[in-house]
Amino acid sequence: MAVESMTAARRRLLFGLNVGLQVVLATVAVAAVVWVAGRFKARADWTATGINSLSPRTIQLLRSLDQDIRITTLFAEPDKERQPVQAKRYREIRDLLELYESAGGGRVTTQIIEPTVKKAETERLLERLRRLPAYAEEAKPHEQALSEFPALNQRIKELVSAEFQKAQELAGTDARLAQNRNFNIVRRNWQVVAQQADSVAERISELTQAEVPRYGQATSEARQYLSDTKLRLQDASTWMAEEAGRLAGAVPELHSFFEEAPQRYHEVLTAVDALLQKLEGLKEIKLEEVYNELTRWRTGPPVLVESEKEAKVIPNWEIWEAPREPGAPLSPEGDDRVFVGEQAISSAILHLTQKEKLAVVFTYYGGSSPIKPDFSQVNPFMRQMPTAPYQQLSELLQKANFVVEEWDVSKQKTPPTPKDATRSIYVVLPPEPPSRPNPMEPSPQRGISAEDKKAIEDAIASSKMAVFLVGWRQEPTPFGGALDYEFAEYLKKNWGVEVRAKYLALQFAPNPQKAGWWVPATREPWVITTDSVVRLTDHDIGRPSRADRAGFRFVVPLEILPPDKRPEGLAAEPVAEIGRTDDVWAVEEPMRLDEQLRRHQGVRPAENDYRPPFAIAVAAHKPDGSRLVVFGSEHFATDSMAQASGLTLVGNALVLGPLFPANSDLFINALHWVSGEANRIAVGPRRADLPRLRDLDEKWARRLPYFLVGVWPAIVLMIGLGVFLLRRR
Repeated sequence: MAVESMTAARRRLLFGLNVGLQVVLATVAVAAVVWVAGRFKARADWTATGINSLSPRTIQLLRSLDQDIRITTLFAEPDKERQPVQAKRYREIRDLLELYESAGGGRVTTQIIEPTVKKAETERLLERLRRLPAYAEEAKPHEQALSEFPALNQRIKELVSAEFQKAQELAGTDARLAQNRNFNIVRRNWQVVAQQADSVAERISELTQAEVPRYGQATSEARQYLSDTKLRLQDASTWMAEEAGRLAGAVPELHSFFEEAPQRYHEVLTAVDALLQKLEGLKEIKLEEVYNELTRWRTGPPVLVESEKEAKVIPNWEIWEAPREPGAPLSPEGDDRVFVGEQAISSAILHLTQKEKLAVVFTYYGGSSPIKPDFSQVNPFMRQMPTAPYQQLSELLQKANFVVEEWDVSKQKTPPTPKDATRSIYVVLPPEPPSRPNPMEPSPQRGISAEDKKAIEDAIASSKMAVFLVGWRQEPTPFGGALDYEFAEYLKKNWGVEVRAKYLALQFAPNPQKAGWWVPATREPWVITTDSVVRLTDHDIGRPSRADRAGFRFVVPLEILPPDKRPEGLAAEPVAEIGRTDDVWAVEEPMRLDEQLRRHQGVRPAENDYRPPFAIAVAAHKPDGSRLVVFGSEHFATDSMAQASGLTLVGNALVLGPLFPANSDLFINALHWVSGEANRIAVGPRRADLPRLRDLDEKWARRLPYFLVGVWPAIVLMIGLGVFLLRRR
């Protein structure tokens, strides 16, 4: 069968048509993608760190919403040339709100309002706030109490006016009154009360008829006015009654006027007391607090988060906070603050929607507070204020809607009762070791007693939730070894977790100059990280943080007992572990390593050292719902580790960022897990000091879709046409 050959001209025509068709199809595809992205506000974050997207924890929070959320910021769009810092902040909050609305799945709506331009939007916002269930009826008691004020105020005004007029008439009958200093003070007080009666009535009328009625402030002003008036009337009544006995030779009418003052004032003072009692018992009005925060939009644009029941205002200083690192560089625009809007907004959403509030009780024995700085030891010459080990962690927990408390068992034998919390999670820190023995004393100070330990164990048994932070600790004597862990037997007997507190896990590296010998892997071999030997398991606590870096200091091995040696029905599994490796082992006698290094320029594992694999964090739960997590490093969650910053490799550049971003997440996730709320476990908000993509110029940002849809396909078409013409020759 003959095959018709294609001529060169026909082949060039077909190839050219194919190129043209491909360009047209590509143009249509790009245009469709751009249109869909703009229509449905779709976006993708292609950065390596995911810094231009919401964190998994926030996304999970938004997906679990069972009610609608509104996020509004009152922010006037600034001039980019004259106000570069404000323009930068405007873009940051605008982009973040778009991310929330995109991830909210219809549950979250966002809006930016400039009050001076969008007055109708502002009025709708205020009207919506007034209708929220939390605020709709809260001003009723104030309104009812203030309804009694006008009549009482009129009685007060009539009384003092009549008193003043009568006193003026009687002063002419007795020259002594004109020279009496106290009488002139009383007359002046009557005038003041009469003047205040008019001004306070006018002020209360303004407050109660404002766009947002200020019944709380009106109540406060009425209370202050009535309290002052009561004192002035009582002083006048008392003085006139006492002065009546000293008016020898006065006309009877003047004497009667002074003597009968208490009877004339009695009814008014009784009515003032009655209304003051009603006003004193009234609470602050939450809606007015919200309104007061919103009125500060000119100096510090706030963010308003609304649920279906109430609202919460996030002040400007919580959205842009001061950097924790002293001397941190300014942004290219000159901004000296760090944008933490996601953390602040997600915390507000959690506060408004969480049905149950949990308390985290840091439990310790002796020593200083783990969450509150000790200002009693402040040195005026110190350049830095004192801090507590878990101070920043405590702030993170509060932003995550936990109530944070502390319990020093050496001072208080019963656990605290946290306000507004339904349940408590006990975070048990290692007890303060006994003080160094004094040879001049008959016996050294004793550590935690059996009764104190039982108090902690009973509290945990009642709450069924605990997190234990254990770790390697040295005896206070100069050449002492490792301390025993006081709760080792409790954890072994009740939770099937054996703490090897005498062993310190260290990381080594082969000595290149001496085969078979090892040297410390880093300057701090007692710090082991997920970069090398630590592995976060697939447990709910560790799985979300496996992509982030975690670090542990002064780690002790944890051993999960076999099922036949632990309580019946108890399940335990590792959260973090060190697998089988030659680089790490737990040393029972660290002092021996110093001697080996001096003699042999290297070390070797001893027979009694503890070799991996072993766990360094364990989660356990019982059939009755009790849950517990043990971390083999008491330092991993301290601010010095969890909040530490340093140079981190991002892409091909070194940037200043958190060294161990997974540490805080592991701790918070452990709290969620022991409380039975594993659905809230995820990676927390990323630190905003990692570099974001540089903002596009606003004009270029508007031109970009036209470039993608028009200019770029046209360039491709011209190139294709050029290739076609060249081939045709």
